[in-house]
Amino acid sequence: MDASVTTTPGAVADYEVVRLLGEGNHGRFWLARPPARLGLTDEYVALKVFGDRVGEQAYERGVRELRAFAAVRSEYLVRVYDAVLEDSFVYAMEYFPLGSLAAPAGPLGRADVLLALEHAARAAHALHEAGLAHGDVKPGNVLLAGPAGGPPTGGRLSDLGLARFLSPGSTLTGMGRASSVEFTDPDLLAGARPSRRTEVWSLGATIHRALAGAGLFGDLPDTQPLLAIRKVLSGSPQLHPGLGPAEAELVRACLAEGSARLGTAEQVADGLAALPR
Repeated sequence: MDASVTTTPGAVADYEVVRLLGEGNHGRFWLARPPARLGLTDEYVALKVFGDRVGEQAYERGVRELRAFAAVRSEYLVRVYDAVLEDSFVYAMEYFPLGSLAAPAGPLGRADVLLALEHAARAAHALHEAGLAHGDVKPGNVLLAGPAGGPPTGGRLSDLGLARFLSPGSTLTGMGRASSVEFTDPDLLAGARPSRRTEVWSLGATIHRALAGAGLFGDLPDTQPLLAIRKVLSGSPQLHPGLGPAEAELVRACLAEGSARLGTAEQVADGLAALPR
């Protein structure tokens, strides 16, 4: 399916598409009804359809990553159900009607935000312990768990950053919206590989955005990725004055250079759990 098409397709593979959920890096998310072959009790799933055409070898790489992701034992990771190859790479995962920290379906209290962030950090730690890096930690990938119309009951980390496997030659300018650079450790922009260390930085940026409502580098040009990258690499992160002292201390510990940076996502999660509600 061509990602430039704005009308809702009737189906993708053997999934019945209901409506568009939103845009993600490199593709779109659709609300869909799963096929009977999966044997799911879920009425709906979230279907991610990558925008670029993908060959057989890239599809196999993506499936291997999703299988490894699905094998990690953490209640705070989104469940992945299926992957198929149409013109592009498609995978199905749990649907969360309450939205994400970036686009919640309703107002969130401070305790809701802190719990969702803590769970996302614990999910990232579980991935790291299994030898995996998520690759795209940001508020839009912290989904809010709980029944439709009810209060959130925590968070789930979703949308593994598969683009580096599906398009290994792609540059960061092809990572989707330029504002995603806000959550990218500058070391990655300079050529480092995703790691515990870079994802602790991303967690810090995510915490800052979720609690302060502002980015570490101010407003980034959302349609001009090169300018966004230049602004990040030529500047330094600035903490919003609205953060409380304990919150600011935790974010600084996530962004610190060298050995001063928190060493694991679990330490980030513990720091979040200790913040006053």
